[in-house]
Amino acid sequence: MVDADNTQLNHKPSADTFLPLSRVRTIMKSSMDTGLITNEVLFLMTKCTELFVQHLAREAYMASCAKQSNDTLKYEHLSQLVNKRKNLEFLLQIVPEKIRVHEFQEMLRLNRSNASDDEDESCTESESDDE
Repeated sequence: MVDADNTQLNHKPSADTFLPLSRVRTIMKSSMDTGLITNEVLFLMTKCTELFVQHLAREAYMASCAKQSNDTLKYEHLSQLVNKRKNLEFLLQIVPEKIRVHEFQEMLRLNRSNASDDEDESCTESESDDE
């Protein structure tokens, strides 16, 4: 388990935030149907966001260090964590696993061939029903 003192990166607890409050307010206004965002709500949302990002990064780092001795946290570590954890599935579209273009093209080709096979089967069934 990670020591609580080390999770704050040797920062003393304070009312300051790392994320800019004005940016968080802009995101909240664009994402929510709300008119007035009080300073207290803005501060709490900013702090919660910072804690969530720290938690996400820490968990991904710990999972990647368990597999490798590398000290670098990469995008793939975050996406693997999101794909493994049920409680993070809401981030699947935001932090998807990266795939190569040829893999994506192959997936599209398979989907198209499956769709055409399904259409052929439904046409065959409807023709036999007509007889």
